Parts: sequence; C-alpha cells; structure tokens
Amino acid sequence: MTQKRVRRRSQSSPRFNPPVKQPTSRLTQDDAPPPERRSREWGERRSPDFTHSPLASLIEQDAPLRSNNTLVLMYDPFQAEMAADSQGVASWLRECIRKHGIPSLIRFDYRQKAQIFRRDQFQSWLEPLLNKTAS
Repeated sequence: MTQKRVRRRSQSSPRFNPPVKQPTSRLTQDDAPPPERRSREWGERRSPDFTHSPLASLIEQDAPLRSNNTLVLMYDPFQAEMAADSQGVASWLRECIRKHGIPSLIRFDYRQKAQIFRRDQFQSWLEPLLNKTAS
C-alpha cells in the first residue's frame, strides 16, 4: 500500500492570512456630497413619480376601476369607497368632492399593492375636477 503525503501550509502563510488594510483616512466633509444634493438624491429615490401612477391614468381617462382595484377616499370622520366597475373614477371623485370636499388621503390598491397618497400628492390630479365642479 502506498501512502499519500499531504503537505500542509503554515497558517501564518500570507495566503491564509492576508494583510488587513487599515483605512488611512476617514471621509472628510469635502468628500461627502453637499446637503442639498443628498436630500435631493434621497427624495428622488424615495418618492415615485405620481404623475405616472395608474390612479392618475384612471382619473385622466375617467375609466372605471377594475375588479381587483380598490379606491378609498379618507376623510376625518369617515371613508368613501368606490365600487369596482361602477362608473368612471373622475366622475366618482367629482361627485365625492362636491358632496364632502377634498379628502385628506387617498388609498388605491392596485395589483395587490396599496398606495396611499397625501393631499399634496394628489391635489394636481383633482384640480381639473374642481374646475369642472365649480362651473
């Protein structure tokens, strides 16, 4: 029987213990982006483009909700929910605004993903409806 000879390398070999590089300097204020750039970048990453929301498209087209979508207007004391396939979204919103005023929040469930919009986010979508209501 032949024996195999196994060679083991020492653990102090550079291959097993690579030298750890210590940072020579920390980031300085000069290396970091200016605060206004940081906040702008954060805002761009955090906030989706609301003008391209499926809800905005439904309002523009005055299309009815699909059966898997839900639209709820949240007022302080109550909520108003739109039934799917009943009427156009813009028509329903116009009617609710005429009766109850502008909601504080809008919840829109689209493809199992709920989106909640603040008043400052959906105000621009409702302005054309407000103009038609006033006239």
